[in-house]
Amino acid sequence: MSSAEATSVKERLATQEDHQWLYELHEQAHRTLVELAYGPWKEDQQRAFFAPLVNDHEVFIFCDGGRQVGAVYLGERDGDVWLELVEVLPEFQGRGYGTFALRWVVQRASEQGAGTLLQVHRVNRDAHRLYLAEGFSPAGETKTHHLLRKSVQS
Repeated sequence: MSSAEATSVKERLATQEDHQWLYELHEQAHRTLVELAYGPWKEDQQRAFFAPLVNDHEVFIFCDGGRQVGAVYLGERDGDVWLELVEVLPEFQGRGYGTFALRWVVQRASEQGAGTLLQVHRVNRDAHRLYLAEGFSPAGETKTHHLLRKSVQS
């Protein structure tokens, strides 16, 4: 996505009416990763995991030309903006929407005087490479995830 194309991407705060679409996005964007890391997708388990995501985070949907292409889930952790999740519909992956959303989050955090903190699953090597290329640094790890942080942008 060129910078000219990026100007057509707009974000909006998600509403209750978006929850079903957000769950469908979650399944389309993460099913393969979940199955690689944890085994078969279990609908009841995933719905239970998903409910607090939309209820406990500020969720923004990204649209391009009126079409919803992805979403980010934001919170706060240790004074930083916590990027809980970034998801892009599979048909729009690889076109720069994830990078656009990530940069939007970092810019928004910087405007608040905060860094950006996130975790990425160890099996999600492509996302890990993207975060490092975008200037995130290792900030810890768990058995399943890498924790990464980007300082406040000047």
